[in-house]
Amino acid sequence: MIFRLLRLILIAIVAVAAQPSPGAMAQAIGQGSTQLIADQTKAIQDLTAKTDGLEKKLSAPDQDDAGLVDIRLQLEDISRAALNSALAFRSRLNDINARIQVLGPPPAQGQPPEPAIVANERAALTAEKAEINAVVAGAQNLSIRISGLVDRIATLRSQLFRSVLTKRYELSDALSPQAFSDAHDQFTGLYKAVASWLTFALKFKFQAMLAATLMALALAAVLLIGGRRLFGRIFEADASVEEPS
Repeated sequence: MIFRLLRLILIAIVAVAAQPSPGAMAQAIGQGSTQLIADQTKAIQDLTAKTDGLEKKLSAPDQDDAGLVDIRLQLEDISRAALNSALAFRSRLNDINARIQVLGPPPAQGQPPEPAIVANERAALTAEKAEINAVVAGAQNLSIRISGLVDRIATLRSQLFRSVLTKRYELSDALSPQAFSDAHDQFTGLYKAVASWLTFALKFKFQAMLAATLMALALAAVLLIGGRRLFGRIFEADASVEEPS
């Protein structure tokens, strides 16, 4: 009986010793967030480098409207990626804030000091939160910068549109001797084509053309004379009505 009681006590001691302390748990979680911070910091740096390259393209003198639209679409994708990087810390920040609230504030001056494990855990959580806030701030600053670049693109597109409407074209080429020579050649070709067609029609289709013309004139005369006889009385003007309706 005594040995069984000792065995139960030993098992309880081992179980209590095997449970991780709050500080150890916080340290383990902190190590996991360290990798997350490193990954998102690298992602923000890559997005910033892409933004730098796109901003340089905006200063290109030969940039057209299609190119500006493409740059804007890429900037919007970068802005969404930066927002996703900031949102990746939401869960960890909630855990840190909840844990700091559980630990409570440091003891005031004159109060008994708190255990070192509690102070160390609070300091570690505060430092981790500061690192996360720095990464989130970088993502927010990048998003604000991209918003400014998008506004700049809108201004550039407006200026480009106005410049196209008011652009003056060089007319020296249009009024050059070569242009007149080309126009003369085109008119000559048109004259030859029409003259060739008329020559062919008069030589080989003269009778058919004459018959068609006479039939058209005869039909027009019939319609004119018949129309007057049929409808002439209906539409006779009444001299007594000064303002017919």
